[in-house]
Amino acid sequence: MFPFTRYAFFTLARDAGFVALAGITMMVAASGYEAATALKVGATVALAFCVLLLCRSSLLTDERFQRSEAWRGLHPDERPAGDHGREAARRQMEELMLHFAKGAAGIAGILFSSALICSVGTLAQAGY
Repeated sequence: MFPFTRYAFFTLARDAGFVALAGITMMVAASGYEAATALKVGATVALAFCVLLLCRSSLLTDERFQRSEAWRGLHPDERPAGDHGREAARRQMEELMLHFAKGAAGIAGILFSSALICSVGTLAQAGY
């Protein structure tokens, strides 16, 4: 199952990279207002990616799994054989999605915390 796991991991890593690129672009666009707003935008993008991955993993049936890019991208001889292999690969895909969702949630928490710290610092400088 190693080729499938590797391919699924890099597929999810690519998706996470595209989301990160979009989030950074949106953060740079929002940074003209203030840093806290930019951090909130980035955290919201990370949280949306986390929720999307959670939905994808909960809705992953055998039929949807066989239509996924991670399954169809491999040659038939590289895929896990039989029903048991396909079920194990589907569980592995769910675990990878949950792992990436956990990372996205952590990043969202860090960005939201940073936005809170920036907001408190801005209020302290203004004398509130």
